[in-house]
Amino acid sequence: MNQQRIAIIGAGISGLACATELVKCGFEVSIFDKSRGVGGRMSHRYYQEWGADHGAQYFTVKDERFAEEVKKWEASGNAKAWGGKIVSLDNGNITDLKSERNRYVGVPTMSAPAKYLASTLNISLLHTITELKWNKPLRGSKNKNGTWQLVSKEQGLLPQEFDHVVLAIPSPQAKVLIGEYSDQLTETCDQVVMLPCWTLMAYLKTPLKLDFDGAFVQSHLFSWIARDSNKPGRSLYESWVAQASSDWSLENIDLSQPEAEALLLKGFKELTGAECDLYQTHLWRYSKLETPSETNFVIDTHLNMSLCGDWLRNSTVEGAWMSGHTLAQRLSLMDSIDTL
Repeated sequence: MNQQRIAIIGAGISGLACATELVKCGFEVSIFDKSRGVGGRMSHRYYQEWGADHGAQYFTVKDERFAEEVKKWEASGNAKAWGGKIVSLDNGNITDLKSERNRYVGVPTMSAPAKYLASTLNISLLHTITELKWNKPLRGSKNKNGTWQLVSKEQGLLPQEFDHVVLAIPSPQAKVLIGEYSDQLTETCDQVVMLPCWTLMAYLKTPLKLDFDGAFVQSHLFSWIARDSNKPGRSLYESWVAQASSDWSLENIDLSQPEAEALLLKGFKELTGAECDLYQTHLWRYSKLETPSETNFVIDTHLNMSLCGDWLRNSTVEGAWMSGHTLAQRLSLMDSIDTL
């Protein structure tokens, strides 16, 4: 086999799913991520004794392959169905929304499935990869395409050499690393538009008397609010998440944190009638894919470099997992027929 050493940049669900399948197929895989923890937007923010999922709120299952994966998450205690009451909220008018599919959440936080996947993988956190360096193939080397090395902000040039690099990060970040290496992958990144999301996490001493646990909001700066403390395994403290719409977030993406907080807090009070006792805010610059597609991954076979992530398919947990999983299967197949 020619492709044994693979570097994956990004420890979100897509990168973790890709690594899990590659390891299963016999590859030597190393993951690098700039954060302190794994999961990407499947994340949870802690604050003393309360906290909230401030990225992905829940996930559903459509594909049979992802269904099998979720069964493993459930069996290990890292995911459960969330039976919260979900409604549509439009200028005070509430309409119940029934779903044919279960809504699942990580337990005790949304990051639990990611931590479960990461537990058996080789992951280097706090490694902000700033550059990729290509090494020409040595005379007589089995690897005719050369090798890759990574440069991190924290450690400089890393000593490991890799046969293939997977970029499992948002398209704007991937494009910076691709640089002038691959016109094909650069074009893929340029074709994608990612939308931002300002998010408010709120703690309240007195529970809100609202007859729902999650709401898709119409005609408001927020597009979603949820009683996070209602999810399985959560803290008893009343906590809510309110996520601004893509349009509002884009219009206000350049606001400072204090400026955004003032508007988000005002909007929360308008919507719920309550003021937050404690709160935090976060801006996801690359939260949602503007136009979903059927693409799972893209490979540059000449450079041994590939892209995966929910930004290629759709902005869901299933989309992220499917992207990484199917890329790994394709890389394994291509390696076995010696085309990489």
